[in-house]
Amino acid sequence: MSARRLSAVRGAWVIASREIVVKLRDKAFLGSTLFMLVLVAVGTAIPVLLAQSVPELRVAVEGDGARAAVRQAAVLGAEVQKDTPTVPASLAVLGDGGLPPANLSLVELEPGTDVYRLVRDGDVDAAVVGQDVDSLRILGAQGVPTEISSLVRAASATLQVEQAAAEGGLSPQEVAALTAPAVPTVTLLDARPSGSVPPELLVLVFAFLFYLSVLTFGMSIAQSVVEEKQSRVVELLVAAMPVRRLLAGKVIGNTVMAVGQIVVILGTGLLGARLVGQGELVSQVLAASGWFIAFFLLGFVMLACLWAVAGSLATRTEELQATTVVMQVFVIVPFFAAIFALDPGQTQTWLSYVPFTAPLLMPARVVLGNAAAWEPFVSAGIVLGTAVLFVLLGARLYEGSVLHTQSRLHARQAWQSWRDERRGATR
Repeated sequence: MSARRLSAVRGAWVIASREIVVKLRDKAFLGSTLFMLVLVAVGTAIPVLLAQSVPELRVAVEGDGARAAVRQAAVLGAEVQKDTPTVPASLAVLGDGGLPPANLSLVELEPGTDVYRLVRDGDVDAAVVGQDVDSLRILGAQGVPTEISSLVRAASATLQVEQAAAEGGLSPQEVAALTAPAVPTVTLLDARPSGSVPPELLVLVFAFLFYLSVLTFGMSIAQSVVEEKQSRVVELLVAAMPVRRLLAGKVIGNTVMAVGQIVVILGTGLLGARLVGQGELVSQVLAASGWFIAFFLLGFVMLACLWAVAGSLATRTEELQATTVVMQVFVIVPFFAAIFALDPGQTQTWLSYVPFTAPLLMPARVVLGNAAAWEPFVSAGIVLGTAVLFVLLGARLYEGSVLHTQSRLHARQAWQSWRDERRGATR
């Protein structure tokens, strides 16, 4: 490796290291990252905690039928908490109906107890009264917990079926034949990936992360450039190294931080899912995140140079809103286009090859299972080719505008300034 080549690499790395160190000391960046980590941790833990939370409910009973129904309901509530619940044959014809898990405690009443007052005072969560299982009443104060009403109704149905079978002289085998008939099998012609979370939700999460990171780090790059112009630090940097090395360092440093932030966030979510026993979710996300990270890297590099150009066209921080409008459109419009094109179809297929929407839609097609094995590579090649063109264009516009500190420039003026400098250098 020549000295000049080594100097170029070292120069770009010095700028990249500076960008990384500044970002690591930025309270806004650290705060936003911490906030996102907390969101991921909470989002991972809450569904599991809610799923594992089994309500403890007290049910008062009055009458033999009520007593039998609540006891059967308690059995059903405990049964559905098992990994492989068993639905009674007498209930199979009705289906388990997604019976809720619950621990029901039967409260026997002393003779003369006012059951209505007991319910109104909140001493019990509900009461079931009735001598016969086919004429039960469920009493609640302002409402009856869903777990109690669902389980008691299922238990009542179970007992009534068993009672009718006994009166009809049916054997347990005959009851099972009547209540558990053979059901049709389901065959999917275009099966889609399944997992502990819907694939569409994974796509939305990945799209949101891409949108948020590109917009956040892109604005950070633009702001860094204009601040260096305002403070005249850029003149010192350009005196020490070529403008293109300065631009390369900024792009490399922010790309490292953006990818690092995404990896940390995904890693935190996967670790949390693993700790709470969601191994299937971990496998599902790992299988989907490979192409997402690859396209995120390509898409970020494709736009990073243009974000730097947007910053170099301004001379003051207040002008960034005007100079970054086009870049915000390049991020926001593809994001919403990708969201509205989540349903498989011709539109989604075509947009997955457009450079601005491909970083979102091609990984989405991989996750949804409607992309051929060769398609992600072709799409990645298109995004990479576009990134190369944008890097070359951005480098020229950046070179023609970064030292201009008099007034805000337009892209056409920056291009003309670059051409004038080249012409002057060749004379």
